[in-house]
Amino acid sequence: VSERRKLTGWITQRLKMAVETRRNAGGQAVLRRLNRTEYQYTMTDLLGFEMDYSENLPSDASSPEGFRNNGASLTMNALQIESSLKTARKALDFILVEGGQGKREVTQINRNNGAMKGPNSRRFSGLSSDRLGRVNFWHGSFKGLPRTGRFTIRVKAYTDRKPNQPVPILYAQYGYFVSGLTLNIMSDAGEIAITSSSPEYYEISGISEFFPQPMANVPDDKLNGIIALQNALHDGESPPKAINKVIEEKDKKGKIRKKKVKVYPEDPDFPRIIIESVEFVRNDYPSWPPALHRGIIRENEDLKNSKDLKNIMNRFLRRAWRRPVSEGEINKWLTHYEVIRKQSDTSVAALKETLSAALASPHFLYLSEPFKSDKPRKLNAHELAARLSYFIWSSMPDEELSVLADSGRILEDSVLQGQFERMLKDSRSDRFAKEFCDQWLDLEGVDRVAVNPQYYKNFDNRLKPYMAGETRAFFREILRSNTSALQFLDADFTMLNAPLAKHYGLEGPKSQNFERVSLRGTGRPGGVLGHASIHLAGSDGADSHPIKRAVWIRERLLHDPPNPPPPDVPGVEKSVPNFEKLSVREQLAVHRKKEACADCHRSIDPWGIALERYDVIGLQREKTARRKKPVSAETILPGNHEISGLGDLQKYLINERREQFTKALVTKLLTYALGRSLKLADEPLIEELSAEFSKDNYRLSGLMKNIVTSRPFLSR
Repeated sequence: VSERRKLTGWITQRLKMAVETRRNAGGQAVLRRLNRTEYQYTMTDLLGFEMDYSENLPSDASSPEGFRNNGASLTMNALQIESSLKTARKALDFILVEGGQGKREVTQINRNNGAMKGPNSRRFSGLSSDRLGRVNFWHGSFKGLPRTGRFTIRVKAYTDRKPNQPVPILYAQYGYFVSGLTLNIMSDAGEIAITSSSPEYYEISGISEFFPQPMANVPDDKLNGIIALQNALHDGESPPKAINKVIEEKDKKGKIRKKKVKVYPEDPDFPRIIIESVEFVRNDYPSWPPALHRGIIRENEDLKNSKDLKNIMNRFLRRAWRRPVSEGEINKWLTHYEVIRKQSDTSVAALKETLSAALASPHFLYLSEPFKSDKPRKLNAHELAARLSYFIWSSMPDEELSVLADSGRILEDSVLQGQFERMLKDSRSDRFAKEFCDQWLDLEGVDRVAVNPQYYKNFDNRLKPYMAGETRAFFREILRSNTSALQFLDADFTMLNAPLAKHYGLEGPKSQNFERVSLRGTGRPGGVLGHASIHLAGSDGADSHPIKRAVWIRERLLHDPPNPPPPDVPGVEKSVPNFEKLSVREQLAVHRKKEACADCHRSIDPWGIALERYDVIGLQREKTARRKKPVSAETILPGNHEISGLGDLQKYLINERREQFTKALVTKLLTYALGRSLKLADEPLIEELSAEFSKDNYRLSGLMKNIVTSRPFLSR
């Protein structure tokens, strides 16, 4: 024992010396550009204008750790710069306006009684009606569809919901049709909760250019706008089936005739929306120039005045580049403006082009943390403010954080911690919860797997986003409630909405909004290993895939990914004779007998076999889907630990692998926060953070604060 201690002590000491040597030697500079998500949020927050900014950008590559904000993995090419330039031009064309305001016109729209036709009709069920419940829709058409400008769909409505019933949601579609044709071209316009029991006006606005546009040669007199409204509340129940009803009506001669029609019964327990009127408002701008225009060119500022122009440029560049701009930089861009001005029709057009170029420059597209020498250095105030905001908000610093950076106070430890706490309470920190959770737990796996309808005939594909939503909401709840992160391994609650609760066979919410639901006494497992998102991603769409599930556990929860198989070793399907006739356990057992596969699979397979009681869509099962073979979740984990099923696996992880899970989560979170892969020099910090995390009852907020105040986070 004493000799072992001497040996480990000597190794530890030598490792510390190596860490210190590497730390003092510096490292390779890695420039970190904004990824697609950060670009989207930053453009939205900077310009205040909602649109799809990242639409034409290529997908971001994932780092070896599974994150998409790693500077070494975020490449840049000329096409991306060109795409950024075009995107900025498009946004600024809407924001910076010229000339007078177009005439604001309000059109009262009457409901059409006819059925919806065209490719979008499947979005609606029931009949045209002013009462929107589980079925029925409202639709109307109007002349004079605008091809440009801001419009508003103004609906006067109320709800008849009873106490404790969920709030109904008014969902709108907007589009056009051409007279003489039966085709409707429509797209989503938005949705809004109808909360009042007495008639009130509700507004859904949009930009005409963002919706399907008819060909330019279609005459305006043949062009018609169309609006469709529906109650989008989803309580997990199926809509009622139509029944035949005989009604009496008068014909043209006044004779009463009987007519058979289809009627959809109303559900008195489903909150309805009652529509009183619908208006369409063209050129609906509360002020002119619009507020977004005045956010760049303030009132009484004139682009022909050199002082005003300089102030405009300085304000914009400072916010866009997330740092003060030097006199030389401003003059350079003013010169650029003057060159463009000579080629442009107006001053506003020249400003648009100049600002667009600034938004396609490295100063905007990259987090500016230049290396001034080969050795690490402390971040300056603006670099630290940007690093903090992109960690928590995936976007640029707000005004309060920028002011503290200007004064240098953000470098004070107490101020930094105060800003961290403020920003974590802000709703924008939900971006962190989504981005980190999705990348850490690889929730994109839900979309990579198609559920096979041959074996899951009644599965509704609309559940897939809710499956991922459960895991995201679960992460957010643990973060917001400031409770133990060990609940990722096992918990007595989960986050459900009505459709997913029904899928699991549980009592739960009555709408599509996620709420905390207790699992005590339900038989449903807690923790992420009980989520359908994880089971679906760890499958082939027809049956479970124990190896995929095992690798996910080791890689995501334990930060211990198995080595990839040798390139010349065939997969299970090809290496196992009579593959289709064997159960999963039999397939893996035969595969493990192969010498090249045995060592690896002995340490991989048991983790996945423990989840065999759960099928592709996250429900318990007794037999496999394809071969109807009985399933067994009994297995032996490395270290000769016998377990039977998910419950035993969860106990094992908490009791025997708690320290490994803790270190794994710390490693993942630190990697995400720094935007780079970790090095040997980071190991002492990982140990320190892990120890503090354990002492703090595994609270994520405490871990995040310790990361923010750590030496690597404060340094470049």
